[in-house]
Amino acid sequence: MDLGFPWWLRVEHFLNIIFISFLVRSGLEILSTYPKLYRSQHTVPGRSWAQFTVQKEPKHKFYTVGGEYSDYSPRIALPGRGLLGLGRYWHFITVTGFVTCWVTYFILLLVTGQWRRYVPTSWDVFPQAWQDMLSYLAFTMPHPVEGMVFNALQQLSYGFIILVLTPLVILTGAFQSPAIANHFSRITRLLGGRQVIRSAHFLCLVGYLAFFAIHVVLVFLHGYLHETSKMVLGHSDNPVLGGTIFTVGLMLLVVLHVVATRWTLADGRAVEKLHNRIVRPWSNLLYKLPARMHYDRSNITGKPVGLDNTTQNFRGSGRPPETEEYFALMANGYEDDYVLEIGGYVEHPMTLTVAELRELAAGHSQTTLHHCVQGFTSIGRWRGIRLSELLDLAGPLPGATDVVYTSFQNMGRDDVLYEGGSYYESTPMVEARMPQTLIAFELNDEGEIPAKNGGPVRLRLETSTGFRSLKWLERIEVVNRYDIILEGRGGYFEDTDFFDRNQLI
Repeated sequence: MDLGFPWWLRVEHFLNIIFISFLVRSGLEILSTYPKLYRSQHTVPGRSWAQFTVQKEPKHKFYTVGGEYSDYSPRIALPGRGLLGLGRYWHFITVTGFVTCWVTYFILLLVTGQWRRYVPTSWDVFPQAWQDMLSYLAFTMPHPVEGMVFNALQQLSYGFIILVLTPLVILTGAFQSPAIANHFSRITRLLGGRQVIRSAHFLCLVGYLAFFAIHVVLVFLHGYLHETSKMVLGHSDNPVLGGTIFTVGLMLLVVLHVVATRWTLADGRAVEKLHNRIVRPWSNLLYKLPARMHYDRSNITGKPVGLDNTTQNFRGSGRPPETEEYFALMANGYEDDYVLEIGGYVEHPMTLTVAELRELAAGHSQTTLHHCVQGFTSIGRWRGIRLSELLDLAGPLPGATDVVYTSFQNMGRDDVLYEGGSYYESTPMVEARMPQTLIAFELNDEGEIPAKNGGPVRLRLETSTGFRSLKWLERIEVVNRYDIILEGRGGYFEDTDFFDRNQLI
């Protein structure tokens, strides 16, 4: 069998250069907004195993995790400048192409028999790979394996990248999706938990960069024109032509990155539209994966962790409302004064106190993993009532499609990191009725939810990223259109920043 360079392999090779380079740069943008890696789900401050920032965590009792952003340069990250939402858009756009490309490549390897170029058929390849490495270290070129276009070391390294590292990066990327990680929570725990998965994903990035650096060196050692001609023309009979075409292609790739970065910084909403066309069709399928987590009291954040039994309460993000009304609720312990309003497009508008919510909840609780959009995690035991039960009591009218949640928090007044505006969120009815969508009033059996975590009552959306689990809940309103509210994108950060309402990934 000819194990040369068929046209489809050459096309896939160039597409992968594009996809991996965009994944690396957009991945660095995502990392920059929470540039710390942990082994523990509890992300205890000061316990990270790696950190890529000189910033220190604020000491104030109430602070927003957005204050930990490190603004990586647009020369490195896509798009740079701490624009997490746009970085996520590019990452998921590129993931769509990258996974499609890899699956297609894998199938073609199987059906054409080209898998033999990467999979050893003899144990002799392994000692020969060691000899090939020694040859490289001695600045001599090892010979290809008989009947192959690669030497043994190249065969093993290419096989590892394509058949091991790439599936691993796809798997660890997928299990950073709240919908996937919380639906398949046993697998999440088997993989070591969300933070181990996040760290493994980062190490995959390091693996790609290391491979790329070594690969480039080897291309030059073997002869740049000779090797690049194979990947353009399928042979090395005309190395000048092949090498020139490949070099021009690399130059165009650089231009593509410059254009993408500048376009993104100039018109983020256009990138958002591109994302919605490419990503939403498949990401919306994740609504079919309701959360069904398997954690218990022994897992919750706040229990002793580590060798020194360090404890860390469920992490908060954001500053509580600073109004006389909210301060009065805190002073009086919430129970008698707080009222949750439920209205809008319903048959039976109602108001409920915390005591009435407790009675309706009948002791229901769930222990779940919180996924911050930036990357931190905490496990909390939430007591509350399923939102679907409240909706059944209120009776949504025919045509009701969405649920809107408003908070006591006003961002400009309460959090100096952001511009003004009342904090709100919305969900499609399918998300509102998921079994672990909760209206919570107690955290970790403490009797109430602390102010920093959204007390007295907050929303829990366990298949979505954390900022959509609205804190300091004031009102629930059923609507038949969410796109006519304020900027029409479905939430505060969706309106003012570049975050998709669909936060299942």
